[in-house]
Amino acid sequence: MKYFFKVLLIVLLTSCTSKNKDKAQQHHMTDFQKALAAYPSIDSIPKHQVLTLGVFHFDRSRDGSDVVANEHIDISTDSNQKELDSLINLLEQFNPGKIAVEWRTSNQEWMDSLYTEYQKGNYKLGKHETFQLGFKLANALGHSRVYCIDNNPPFPEYINAIDDWGVYADSLGHLKLWEAYDDENKRYNTFMDTIQRHLNVYDYIKLINSKQHSKRSKQLWTTGLVNVDHGGNYLGADAVGRWYRRNVRLFANSKNLVSKDENLLIIYGGAHKWILDELFESAPDFQAVTLNDLTKH
Repeated sequence: MKYFFKVLLIVLLTSCTSKNKDKAQQHHMTDFQKALAAYPSIDSIPKHQVLTLGVFHFDRSRDGSDVVANEHIDISTDSNQKELDSLINLLEQFNPGKIAVEWRTSNQEWMDSLYTEYQKGNYKLGKHETFQLGFKLANALGHSRVYCIDNNPPFPEYINAIDDWGVYADSLGHLKLWEAYDDENKRYNTFMDTIQRHLNVYDYIKLINSKQHSKRSKQLWTTGLVNVDHGGNYLGADAVGRWYRRNVRLFANSKNLVSKDENLLIIYGGAHKWILDELFESAPDFQAVTLNDLTKH
């Protein structure tokens, strides 16, 4: 019994000492530390998880890339179809309540009709990632539709008036800055063209969703083009700004799809992933997750 009271006394003394220590620390806090402690942060628990799945465009006939791959992956082969099935099984575990795809919102009625025909068994899926991933996953989860979220704002007329960016950059003495962008773009496309010969489709998509790819995609926009016409009319910076403008619209369209505690899956070209991830990481009601997070479980 005496031992019990000794232990109790020690606990009480330790507790009092700890409280006094906390009070002393608060008393000695600087004004800056007090300001940080009182900072009006939004600390709400996210209601939704969002996964932006960056992909290559399965159907290159619809791809707007400047450089077309010479050895493009044919996703219609039996082996690649099995790889896509494995990816779809993984995405099922994420259990998205809504699936957003890279088609303009004006195509929603057409997309709905196509998806309905697919559910009836009357539509043979095309190669586009919307069909090969979006339709298959939506059907497996019992969804009534996939959601078109794309919006592609036009370039300002003063940018459209430039026939040749290289000539324009040269006229400003910025040709080396422009060529740096051009060289990096070609180097990246050559690498992605070459590496896909050595990776299966699943691993290739994982590469597109890696931290290395996101960092490299971001660097493309912060080097080269953005510098053209700096200190003047900023046409290069405005061209980059248009890319941000487009992705902020995609963010607004997609984040407002979900209700209650639904998860959100966005299937989009890999170049969009880094900026959509950053936008959602700033949204207090969302937790951004990655494909790599799913493979850990």
